[in-house]
Amino acid sequence: MSPKAIYPPGVAWRSVPSELSKAVGARLNDVVDEETKRKFGELNIVTEVSEMATGSIRVRFQPLSPYSPIAVDTGRNIRKAAQSVHGVQEVRVECTGHMMDDLVNKLVNEG
Repeated sequence: MSPKAIYPPGVAWRSVPSELSKAVGARLNDVVDEETKRKFGELNIVTEVSEMATGSIRVRFQPLSPYSPIAVDTGRNIRKAAQSVHGVQEVRVECTGHMMDDLVNKLVNEG
């Protein structure tokens, strides 16, 4: 029986963070935002880091502004930092809260 099966429909299941997702989160806390020159950990830009499968990380972030002109650069910096952590094989970065989320996500995760 999967862990999701014990929760009623509509209730989100949250797993315990893996060691890899914790390491990625710690690395991302030290990345510096280009606009403010402050660390992501201070700004709470990264909203979620989860290991979807062994070595496969998903990072969700929310730019400081829904109109941020550097959302793509921020996402690429997140991707690069996450990929630098030992054990990470694949990274998916998801932007939320930007007026052009779909385009940002496409540009950050292409190639």
